[in-house]
Amino acid sequence: MIPFKKFCTVSGMTLISRVLGVVRENILSRHLGASVEMDAALMAMKFPKFFRKVFSEEGFNSVFVPYLAGMEVAKKNKLALFFSSRVFSIITYIMFLLTIVVLVFAKYFVLLMAPGFIDDPEKLALTVTFTRIMFPSVFFLSLSAVYSCVLISNQKFGWYTVCPLIINIVLISSIVTSIIFNYVALGLAIGLLLATVVQFSYLYVVLKVQKLTIPMLSCTKITPTVRRFFKKLVPVIVSAGVAQINVFVDSFFSSYLATGCVTYLYFADRLNQLPLSLFGISMSIILLPEISKRLALKDGNSELHSLYKDSILFTLRLTCPVIVIMAVLAYYFIDVVYGYGKFTPFDVKNTALVLKIGAMGLPAYVLSKVIASIIFAHKKIKAPVVAALASIGCNMVLNSVLIKKFGFAGIAVATTISGYVQMFVLAKNLNTDQKIFDKKFIIQVSKVIVACTASFCTLLLGLKLNLTFSYSLVNIAVYGSVATIVYIYSLILLKDHGILSILAKLKTKKSI
Repeated sequence: MIPFKKFCTVSGMTLISRVLGVVRENILSRHLGASVEMDAALMAMKFPKFFRKVFSEEGFNSVFVPYLAGMEVAKKNKLALFFSSRVFSIITYIMFLLTIVVLVFAKYFVLLMAPGFIDDPEKLALTVTFTRIMFPSVFFLSLSAVYSCVLISNQKFGWYTVCPLIINIVLISSIVTSIIFNYVALGLAIGLLLATVVQFSYLYVVLKVQKLTIPMLSCTKITPTVRRFFKKLVPVIVSAGVAQINVFVDSFFSSYLATGCVTYLYFADRLNQLPLSLFGISMSIILLPEISKRLALKDGNSELHSLYKDSILFTLRLTCPVIVIMAVLAYYFIDVVYGYGKFTPFDVKNTALVLKIGAMGLPAYVLSKVIASIIFAHKKIKAPVVAALASIGCNMVLNSVLIKKFGFAGIAVATTISGYVQMFVLAKNLNTDQKIFDKKFIIQVSKVIVACTASFCTLLLGLKLNLTFSYSLVNIAVYGSVATIVYIYSLILLKDHGILSILAKLKTKKSI
């Protein structure tokens, strides 16, 4: 059985955070539109986003949590404090030096990521300025990652999931304040730095109140345990970094396109991140400590095997109907969320196209998160590295080919295809070790696909019959609800194991 209550906690808080994120992007689109300032600010944010991903579920967490969880299961609290403090100290010094280097050579870092900006001096200058303001946030994000791992390893998910809320609340406050002075993009840059400082302070207070291990600055002597940790961490960081290099590959190519293309790709990605965060990342956050502790306690292989399969299928069942709704109603979503002020109908149309293409790749990215967390919990790192390398290779080749004919849409297609390459490599490795994808699994997936097809046809029919569809959240909610009901009812008719087990539990609770 999957840890359903923990999943609901993480996913519920993530939903609130993502809604706040949409509010933030709505404010930005109203006041900046697809402008030079917007492109520059979003490009500068690539660096903090890159390091946040590397020092999160895709990188640092994947190695640190299993180590810390194993120590805490064995009741070695002093060793956990000693170990985490050494790691915390090493990361502090490395990230401090890196921050100084980037601040000094900001222009060269920007040109490395977006060489096309050299033909637009104004955009280049703004991006350099925003990079110098935003990049110090990377220092605080990295230190917060260590504190977050302590909460995750102790399965304090409620406290951990408040962090994204803090980031968004501070960012929105900063942006709204900056509107008064007509410096919206600058407000975004300053807000990001302030948000990471507040988040770091919050995590320290939580660890203190909860009386958990608080990593502190100490000597950086490399002990055998720390050496083994970093020996495993380096290839994982490389793997996560390579996976995130896809973001820089997209930035590299999009910098040569017309002003606004960076914004289209970013805004569409923000909506695509909603189901990815709600289902893929939430499940991966929960699975990592859960599997690590079961392995430390030497639970039975059959129970773990069942957990792996149930987690993948559960995540897939949740993701697929959302993808169908987003793909069919893409234009309406973009128009309702971003189609105001300086964000023109032309911008809405282009962003909706990217959203449709990106939605097609969501199953790959969501399942990659879940499968990677299972592999990392077993402290295996080779497969994620190989998967990341295959993904980036595919992305670079496709970008160079497709951008010439399809522009920003070609970048979206390349990203989608490279996501499936990564998923297939990870899935092949997991199946070799665990034999997850058997005949029963394929039958369950087929039922989900059939139910999604029914939902898709229902949406298309509804739009065709209702020629006066108005762009409102109410209409989108109605269409989405109908599509979801059709999806669930189709699964019931197909006698899907997952949906039937949930209905059985609900009936049992009612009878009690």
